[in-house]
Amino acid sequence: MSRKPDAMDLLAMARPASLDRGSRISADDMLFMATAEAPEELSRRPSRPRRTLLAAPASQTRPRLWVLWAPLATAAIVALVFTLVTNLAPAPAVLNPPRTNQELFDLADRIEKLPAEGGAYWRDVRIDGSYLSSGGYRLVVVGRRETWQPRDPADLVLTQVWRQVSARPATAEDERAWQAAGAPARVKGHCETSGPCGSIPVADEPKDCRYTWRLDSTGTYPDTTISEFTMAELAAIPTDPAELMKQLRAYHEIWNGRGFTQPFEKFLPTTVNLLGMPLSPAQRAAIIRVLAGLPTTKVVGTVTDPLGRRGISVDFGKAEGALVYSNKPRKELPVYHRQILDPETGETLSRVSYAARTALGATKGEVMGYHARGSESGWTGPPTSPPKGCKKGK
Repeated sequence: MSRKPDAMDLLAMARPASLDRGSRISADDMLFMATAEAPEELSRRPSRPRRTLLAAPASQTRPRLWVLWAPLATAAIVALVFTLVTNLAPAPAVLNPPRTNQELFDLADRIEKLPAEGGAYWRDVRIDGSYLSSGGYRLVVVGRRETWQPRDPADLVLTQVWRQVSARPATAEDERAWQAAGAPARVKGHCETSGPCGSIPVADEPKDCRYTWRLDSTGTYPDTTISEFTMAELAAIPTDPAELMKQLRAYHEIWNGRGFTQPFEKFLPTTVNLLGMPLSPAQRAAIIRVLAGLPTTKVVGTVTDPLGRRGISVDFGKAEGALVYSNKPRKELPVYHRQILDPETGETLSRVSYAARTALGATKGEVMGYHARGSESGWTGPPTSPPKGCKKGK
């Protein structure tokens, strides 16, 4: 039975004659077959009145068909090949452009579903450091304070304070210079007044630890830079960014009520301090998402903080400050600040100040001071009493 060849037959036959010497089908024949109707299809058509036409010579019939149908047949084959190529080609990948501060959004996604930690107490270790130059070498001056805050306000609050800071060479090179200078036991500190400067002992750790056990029936958390929180209020901070933003506006209104006139946009970067408080991973994730969306926030990169820990350095656009060396004559060094976040938990590792210009013995970009959370910080059990090495304070 005669039939019209399908598309795959035509593709198989669409080869140069030089590749198939035995073929008796020419390109003209193939196109003619592609466009001619099968006899049975013609026989099923309703009969029409026939017109009498003058018969053309046989040698002219095929070329006329070719002239009439070749453009249509060629277009059909091209369309078929294009369809096959289109179906075989992989779909183009849809690329979503990265958001600004994508690292912070990724951090929030990583920590959001971390399990919440348990413990009767939140241990908060604060280590403050500043740098000074003396005798041709650089030293870091360190202070320490520690608080054990109970979940239950009926439990006692433990506070430990090291009343005497210590100084130690900042680097191995500084230590060699200190040794070459005779390894002095005390060094002069910065002067912020016109009076005489006291000296600081050179030691590995701060000295003179004192502790207090006291009952705080209000259960107020010591850090009040955002608001006065109880442990229960901290636990109730929303995990939804939209609800969190409403709560942050309420905190801002409290500040306004105390006489501050800072606009809400200026207040928002301060809420990064919440990342050092006893919150769940989901709460920290919500805070990070809010902060990541602020126009003043900028991820600087991965750095090592002053305590040797790797973290994400972020500029939250907070106001810059200055280190005052003396008032008469006035000597101060402008500084800028960066917050360094733990890439595993989203918690604050440290807040670091850097020299904004080269002056007063400091080089631009040099670390001038820091406030760090000690690695011991976090949820834990009740503390031992009395703390080892500490004397009872008043």
